[in-house]
Amino acid sequence: MTAINTNVGALMARANAKSADAGTQQQMRRLSSGLRVNSAADDAAGLAVGNKLGAQLRGIEMGIRNSNDAIALLETADSGLSTNINILQRMREIAVQMANDVYTANDRINANLEFSALELAATSVSEDTKFNETALIDSTFKGTMRIGNDDLEVMTIEIGDADQYAGGTISTQAGAITAVTALATAIDNVSGVQATVGSYINRLQFNVSNLSQASVIAEKTLGSIMDADYAKETSQLAKNQILNQAATSMLAQANQSKQSVLALLQ
Repeated sequence: MTAINTNVGALMARANAKSADAGTQQQMRRLSSGLRVNSAADDAAGLAVGNKLGAQLRGIEMGIRNSNDAIALLETADSGLSTNINILQRMREIAVQMANDVYTANDRINANLEFSALELAATSVSEDTKFNETALIDSTFKGTMRIGNDDLEVMTIEIGDADQYAGGTISTQAGAITAVTALATAIDNVSGVQATVGSYINRLQFNVSNLSQASVIAEKTLGSIMDADYAKETSQLAKNQILNQAATSMLAQANQSKQSVLALLQ
């Protein structure tokens, strides 16, 4: 049937042109953004999974940062503990010297001046070793570190006292002998605190390594869901552009075909 009110060819060409144009716009959006999923309409399930992975990835990355902050705190404490051990070792060295019976009373008094100064230095290091204005090695520090994405990924850190020597004098031989024993105990105690700090640092370093691997895997998975495949999208873009041009040409042909009706009216 020859008719002009309903041009089936033009309708089909127009529908195909619209479809190709929509595809072209989608490919351009993906290629310009770098994302396969730009809205829920592109892939609702993929977007939901991508949002969850994105939140997990950001939580992991913050866990790495928190762990590194905790390591910095502990390394500050370790430095203070090392200083105090050096001080205690020097104090014990002087005490061992003054435990010998060859020194005069004046010699012992002079040695005790350095000994007392070192004792004050040890107390000062214990009180003044701080991280972000928080004292670390005066036995008051206890903190809970969030070292991962999940609520259970926490670590409690407690640091003992670096000021373990309770005082005394080496101005007499008997006092020096007593100080030798007391200082040996103090050195052992501070060494124990330092060993605990070292164990915390090792644990956190392994945690950072593990989280770094988890971050790589999460980012790779997120990319496979959300990222655009440029090879695929460029080929689809070329296809849709050709189809759009062909549909437009066919629409013109369909419209031109109805011109033959005029011949019937002449």
